[in-house]
Amino acid sequence: MAKRKSGQPVGSDIDWFVIPIQRIRQMGLIFAVALVVGGVGYFLYTRTQRTPEQKARTEIASASQLLTRASAAQGAGRPGSHVAQARDALRTAETAFAARRFEEAFRSAVESQSYSRRALGGAGTEETGDASFISIEGDVSMQSAGRSTFEPARQRQALFDGDFIKTGRNGSAEIMFADGTLYTLRPGSLFEVHRPSLAESAGSQVKIVSGVINVYTAGSTSKIATDVATAAVDRDSRAALDVETGQKTEITSFRGKTTVSTGAQTVVLNERERVSAAATGEITAKVQLPEAPQPLLPADNRIYDLKTGDQIDLRWAAVPGASKYRLQIARTRLFVPDTIEVDLNNRTETYAVVRVSREGSYFWHVATINKDGVSSDWSAVRRFKMLAEMPRVGANAPPPPLTVSPPQQMGNLFLIFGKTDPGATVTVNGETADLDADGTFRKTITIDRDGYAMLIVKAADASGNETVRRIRVFVESL
Repeated sequence: MAKRKSGQPVGSDIDWFVIPIQRIRQMGLIFAVALVVGGVGYFLYTRTQRTPEQKARTEIASASQLLTRASAAQGAGRPGSHVAQARDALRTAETAFAARRFEEAFRSAVESQSYSRRALGGAGTEETGDASFISIEGDVSMQSAGRSTFEPARQRQALFDGDFIKTGRNGSAEIMFADGTLYTLRPGSLFEVHRPSLAESAGSQVKIVSGVINVYTAGSTSKIATDVATAAVDRDSRAALDVETGQKTEITSFRGKTTVSTGAQTVVLNERERVSAAATGEITAKVQLPEAPQPLLPADNRIYDLKTGDQIDLRWAAVPGASKYRLQIARTRLFVPDTIEVDLNNRTETYAVVRVSREGSYFWHVATINKDGVSSDWSAVRRFKMLAEMPRVGANAPPPPLTVSPPQQMGNLFLIFGKTDPGATVTVNGETADLDADGTFRKTITIDRDGYAMLIVKAADASGNETVRRIRVFVESL
């Protein structure tokens, strides 16, 4: 089976028992108990330290089961179909396993599983893949592994190992992996989804071919490869990569820790540090970034009445050492270029008065620029709404409408999507959801315990009138 060049689109559950022992009078019994404890310890060790052969065998078994389900759903599959590709990859895995090439067997079995999941997804099942689109703005397209053409991406669409995602000049997307890592693709970007290989640790992986990507990790790590460098982003960290194909990669650590390696050099970045890696393998000296400003006014989600005025007073806290500030106001949360209404990069004051005459939702953020021209990270995004007709308020006003789609589950991570009034505030289990101008919203929630749990979605208006939806979900550790 021909292989595509990299970078080209195309625990066991243990039950513990308490054993009451009234008296142990014989040393032989003590010795027997010691043997039992030793046996349990050895069992735990062997279960958690699986060999490459055992891991490859497990993946092949899973691939075989998925292929059986996919074949039952779609039949034998025409040549080139996902079912046929899954079958070919499984045969490659079995051949490699017989030849004791366990790493190759592992990768081919994982590839077979990806094709089978795509086939099952096309048959209307709930397979979720390795990642999923949670937000798409503008021109975003995807190329499935093994295919040669790009197709328009869809919100909530599942992504698998080997898929390529491309954003146009006015496109941006957010992609959530099953481990909770969030990737934001900026306009003009191309990247590839990867799954960790047998020899690598768990965590999400992607390859950036070109463009800019922001990475937000939670409880897992992230590994981002480019043509010239690799960035290993630690848990609970945030970083950004700006890639010029084949030339250089700029890596910025905004929070936590990121380790940059070119093979020739390795550098550890801490909070607000930046370096550039060249195709020669050289890494520049660290550059310290200034702090990002803190937005002050208006309060988040403030609603303005266009009948009484169209001037908005935006204010933020001063940053020590700041030379000037850059302010942007956009009509979308991801600040896609075509939606940016205001872009001022020379504000020396810590405020701006802007006139907004059109109805709708607006988003704004601000960055610090120091005397050397180095820019900080953007501040937290705040939003305000301009309404030509203010919503009814008071105890007699009807509660806001609320529709919620069935949650998309990725292990213990749930993606919640729905719609309500544009002027409402939405929370899921007490956490505020992202609300777009048309009232659509999204939220990711992690359930930290096994078994049944309740997702409580609330939409509230300015008077506190609420509409509540309760969704029962089930979490089971793998």
